[in-house]
Amino acid sequence: MLPLLLIASIAGATDLQFGYPTHLEDGDKPGLFITPPRAVGVLDVECTQGDQTFHWNETGLPGGSAKKFFWDRDPTNASAECVIQVRFQDDTAEGIVLNLDFTYGATLSVDLNRATVDLEAHTLSIETTASVDKAEIVAYGAGKAVLDQREVSVSGGPGMVEIPWVGDASEVVILDIKLWSGSSWAGFTYSPWFLDIPHDDVTFESNSDVVSPDQEYKLERTLTELQDVVEKYGDLVPVKLYIAGCTDTVGSQASNMDLSRRRARAIARWLNKKGFTYAIYYHGFGEQLQAVKTGDEVEESRNRRALYLVSSNPPPAGSGIPSAGWTKL
Repeated sequence: MLPLLLIASIAGATDLQFGYPTHLEDGDKPGLFITPPRAVGVLDVECTQGDQTFHWNETGLPGGSAKKFFWDRDPTNASAECVIQVRFQDDTAEGIVLNLDFTYGATLSVDLNRATVDLEAHTLSIETTASVDKAEIVAYGAGKAVLDQREVSVSGGPGMVEIPWVGDASEVVILDIKLWSGSSWAGFTYSPWFLDIPHDDVTFESNSDVVSPDQEYKLERTLTELQDVVEKYGDLVPVKLYIAGCTDTVGSQASNMDLSRRRARAIARWLNKKGFTYAIYYHGFGEQLQAVKTGDEVEESRNRRALYLVSSNPPPAGSGIPSAGWTKL
């Protein structure tokens, strides 16, 4: 399998996901992999490498499956520009231009599926297939402002390699990283960014997942906060909202897990219906995340609540929300 550079973060506020082989061994061809999130009516792709242009037009593609486009290799040219235009079957459309860089005969690659972030140490751990000598890191903030740019020495690999963040950790939205092993390199982007959304907790009646009319003003305020976040960051990263539902300790743990999931889903549906059309994920944590620690069978309205976190990736360790199997609305 060819190593991939995942570049969806670079793409900004598009729903499409992209990847391409960054290191081409003998016989490998350069290419672009596109995964649409939903059914496609027409997908038009044009890639230019040097003085050659390659064009594809695909129709009727299903959502969630990668479509791969390859073209003839040219070892004298290690970059390409691809123009992608898509019209989905729901009649929405997107367009984007991607600049691709790759090397020939390189052996270094990274596995983003095992990337982990240490929020306190401000480090990113990534698995590599070869030793790493150095890293070139660019940190971007809101509006894609460059916060910092530097080259750092790295000693590690093959295996897990620890990469430091650069820039003020509280402001970093995207890290653009290129790792070097001799003359080979592998590049990727990662977003450690997340925001806790300040809000007034929606108070639910005991054993209920109904957002009562007298609580809706709280969600109106939350919706305004979310719209501000989208305006500030939506052109840089795919904004996703994670809602963690919680309960007090009245009832069994199993029933409270289900109740908290339904409460989170109720809030997600309300926000979506009122105009937040970005990706929303929800999960129920039951009694695990009490705002006020109590014993069993204690009715406490402050624990019947939800937490809201905005990020481009699931909430990382140290965010205050445990790892979970999130459900997309």
